[in-house]
Amino acid sequence: MEVIKISNLTYYYPYSKKPAIENINLTINEGEFVLILGPSGCGKSTLLRVINGLIPNFYGGKIKGEVLIFNQNIKNISKKDLLRRVGFIFQDPEKQSVYNKIEREIAFGMENLGFELEDMRRNVAEVCALFNLSSIKYKSLDNVSGGEKQKVEIASVMAMDPDIILFDEPTSQLDPISSEEVINSIIKLNKELGKTVVLVEQRVDRCFDVFDKIIVMDKGKIAYHIRKDELYEYLDKIDFLPKVSIVFKKAGYDFIPLNVKDGRKFIANKECKFNEQKNIKKFNKKILEVENLNFEYKVGDYTLKDISFSLHQGEVLAVMGQNGAGKTTLFKIIAGIIKNFKGKVLINGKNIKDFNDKERVRKIGYLSQNPNLYFGRDTVFDEVAYSLKNIGQYNEDVVKETLRKFDLYDLMDKNPRDLSGGQKQRLAIACTVVSDPDILILDEPTRGVDIYHKEEVGNFIKEYANKGKSVIVITHDSDFVGDYCDTVILMFQGEIIALGSVEHVLVNSLYYSPQVTKLFKNIYKVVNTKEAIEILKSLKE
Repeated sequence: MEVIKISNLTYYYPYSKKPAIENINLTINEGEFVLILGPSGCGKSTLLRVINGLIPNFYGGKIKGEVLIFNQNIKNISKKDLLRRVGFIFQDPEKQSVYNKIEREIAFGMENLGFELEDMRRNVAEVCALFNLSSIKYKSLDNVSGGEKQKVEIASVMAMDPDIILFDEPTSQLDPISSEEVINSIIKLNKELGKTVVLVEQRVDRCFDVFDKIIVMDKGKIAYHIRKDELYEYLDKIDFLPKVSIVFKKAGYDFIPLNVKDGRKFIANKECKFNEQKNIKKFNKKILEVENLNFEYKVGDYTLKDISFSLHQGEVLAVMGQNGAGKTTLFKIIAGIIKNFKGKVLINGKNIKDFNDKERVRKIGYLSQNPNLYFGRDTVFDEVAYSLKNIGQYNEDVVKETLRKFDLYDLMDKNPRDLSGGQKQRLAIACTVVSDPDILILDEPTRGVDIYHKEEVGNFIKEYANKGKSVIVITHDSDFVGDYCDTVILMFQGEIIALGSVEHVLVNSLYYSPQVTKLFKNIYKVVNTKEAIEILKSLKE
């Protein structure tokens, strides 16, 4: 049975002369698991918004073509009936929340649909258990991590029990363990409850071998429409693959595994002629020192406990750990956003409490978890320019060069709110780095960013560190850390559990190791994609 049928669909956002999606024809059957892939800005999120009625009802603009939901034209379906049948999880959880209290937020959708109290209480309890939210359901959304907010919004949609569920990058802010839980829950909804799932995702390692269809989009159009039994015919044509598939592909193999298990089977007992040469960088000058830092939002409930570490000039430090571990809180303190803490934070030997706001902004650039917080100007150019004007250093050439660096130059006249999630993320990074701070703190810089632009962001970080600057990357992206970072801090429950070189920490990690590390586990100690490709090439010789 067809549950979604889209015919000749074209859509223009308000004031745009270029269609966001063009001539889309797509049929999705009941119970299918459909994966939508493509670069940032190609129209993936726009397509989901059409299916759930946000376009054009909320966004406006011009739309042509026909969208049928359960054989009924979407124009003739009431908002209440559409909400009951089609659930949508936004890319940014901040956009979706209504109530501040978590339990009320989860119940809100059911209240609007007229659920009985008994059913609401049961559904809230079940989804809280499913997504490991029971311990925080009485908390405020202001006091939980970005990843926990994302799980709350997923739970709030699941509680309404829709027939079709649209996911727009649901794991973009989740740690590896939570990502595994969420993806497994989505798979369970599809396989055991028969829900129709449409998933937009950049991090495809956990879900690539469970789909029924893959839709690859590019420049607003469907480039490829791939059934599961056709996948191997298309592997040489698409780049949006699991990391293990990418390294085999780049090493020149005809066999392309879709998961670590199949990759390890293939390389088992193969003789390798690869000569390991490890160049461990040494750092001398300390630029940031944190000593015995403690912080509590509520008296007696410590978010951070006895945190001590140093950051050196030219070092790229990754900070990883579970959602709610205190990572963002720690670096809000270092950035001067949170001031009521115990312990010392020294920059070049000077206590951070002795810096005025202007001095601190010039020393530390901070990218928050939510890029939408940065946008208050009418154009992309003005947004980046504002960062320089704010510290009295405006230079038009510097703004344009920064836009080019992050592939935003052609978008400079667009309103930031009209950008895709990945484009917004790159703009937020551009706003942060344009002032050239000595210490750059990036909280989830690869959130929603496609593989092409992720590589550009990583190369920029390395170049920035090579200029003698220091970079802190708060992330759940183990592959990114393995490729671009020098040192790792692993945090759990407000404490530093591990601190050392990327190889030392990640090779021995159970859940936080990159895909290439898992591929070669107990064979070679490797965390870097380029090195993994060279090892695979040596196996062919």
